[in-house]
Amino acid sequence: MPDYLKLPTTTKGLVRVVIETPRGAAAKMAYDPAIQAFAYVRPLPVGMAYPYDWGFIPSTLGEDGDPLDGLVIHQTATAPGIVIKCDLLGALRVKQKDKGGAALRNDRYIFCPRKEDAEDELVAADHVPEHLRREIEQFFRSSVSETGKEIRFKGWQDAKAARKSIKKGMKAFATRK
Repeated sequence: MPDYLKLPTTTKGLVRVVIETPRGAAAKMAYDPAIQAFAYVRPLPVGMAYPYDWGFIPSTLGEDGDPLDGLVIHQTATAPGIVIKCDLLGALRVKQKDKGGAALRNDRYIFCPRKEDAEDELVAADHVPEHLRREIEQFFRSSVSETGKEIRFKGWQDAKAARKSIKKGMKAFATRK
């Protein structure tokens, strides 16, 4: 099995996203490098499911010590371990505080598969429509219910600003100890 954390971040201007939790899943899953498998983390609150594929951007590192998070907006569900080449749409800037921990940035990057890989996209390739932004914010707000985490949204970044943040995450990964 490949080391998903170390896959190249980009290819031909597209960003790779490793899917951990597929669309429709009622439980959060995450890649565990210690066992090189995708593991169950926790259930979502009753009645909730992931609205889109959820995963991470390989060869990046965020303030929380994990790879940067990615939500892939498309009409199908994949499976843990699928790697999708995506266009970056933007990012939801998030300040997160874990139970008893310090507040830190934990942004959610928003993607769609490359157009030729997915014919019927519901988003434009350069932005996240306002109604979809509200739905995404509501999902993330509800998904942390009963986890002890607090999140505050700090606004949205366009694709250009989000790409700069991803490059910062790539640099942090390359220079980690």
